[in-house]
Amino acid sequence: MSDDFYDHPKFQRVGALGVALWTSSLAWSNRNLTDGVVPRGVARRLLDFEDVVAAIAAAGNAIGNGVTNGAGNRGGNPAGNPDDHAFTAAALRTATISTLIAAGLWREHPDGYLIHDYLDYQKSAEQIHAERDKNAARQRAFKERRKQARKPPPADGNDPGNGEGNGVTNPPSNGDSNGITHDVTNSPVTDAPNPNPNTPSSYEEGGERPGSEIPDDTPEREDIEQVCLALADAVEANGSRRPNITKTWRREARLLMDKDGRTVDQVLTAIAWCQADPFWRANVLSLPKLREKYDQLRLAAQRQQVAATRPPAGQSAGPGYDPTTGTDLFDRAMERAEALMKEDQ
Repeated sequence: MSDDFYDHPKFQRVGALGVALWTSSLAWSNRNLTDGVVPRGVARRLLDFEDVVAAIAAAGNAIGNGVTNGAGNRGGNPAGNPDDHAFTAAALRTATISTLIAAGLWREHPDGYLIHDYLDYQKSAEQIHAERDKNAARQRAFKERRKQARKPPPADGNDPGNGEGNGVTNPPSNGDSNGITHDVTNSPVTDAPNPNPNTPSSYEEGGERPGSEIPDDTPEREDIEQVCLALADAVEANGSRRPNITKTWRREARLLMDKDGRTVDQVLTAIAWCQADPFWRANVLSLPKLREKYDQLRLAAQRQQVAATRPPAGQSAGPGYDPTTGTDLFDRAMERAEALMKEDQ
């Protein structure tokens, strides 16, 4: 419903009662998924026309404007006679429905009335049911993944598939050669280059970062679990040891969305992009690191997009090419990276 719908000539023709009945019918059809069809019985009861008539009668009595004349004019004024309210309301209801049809806002339908152009602006029942089924399947998959993630690790804490001394096992079994994960945070402790050496990362190992002054009262939230599982899955899919989802992970995920203002979709696409990039997949192995490097990831994705779209030397740029700004390049880069990861799966 547009915020200026009442300025349309059709609504000016039907008046306040017509607008009220049309709006009620739109809400009813949306809730009941009837694709704009309003049965006649429903149309008659959506608006309490008897209440309207009673209000008019009460207002007339209050101001003595000639609409009623107290008890002395009960027979000459239907609006002022409670016995005649039902008759007057029925006539008013019929007139209002006829006005909606005449204005083209409703159309006659075998089952009652049809809201004009309903499916041009509203989702159909078929679309809504399909979306609900898709969301239900996604919820079931999410709950199953969370259930699997909560399973305790093997008794010896080591991945059975890793051989001794391969640099991937945990410190108790391979302390000297463990150069990939930290025994507490699963953060990278290798000599891989830091994209921004001036950015401290000590908060991942127990320190604090901007925003950590917010109390750690992270509730159990689906969006937080979803992004934590997505990063853990991606890290594991890239051949690294699966990281543990800790309280610190959940806190940083919450701050990334609640304090930094990132949406779930933005965080998920950032995860997809960085885990598809050879450099960043080795440097973003935890949620605290993802939050710390989020803006650098965004800028890196923009640069990649600019480089990919820059025309050959001597040729002019195509429509929409702007190498100086990154208004929406990050989102597009993220979408492509996510699509590539889905194809790989």
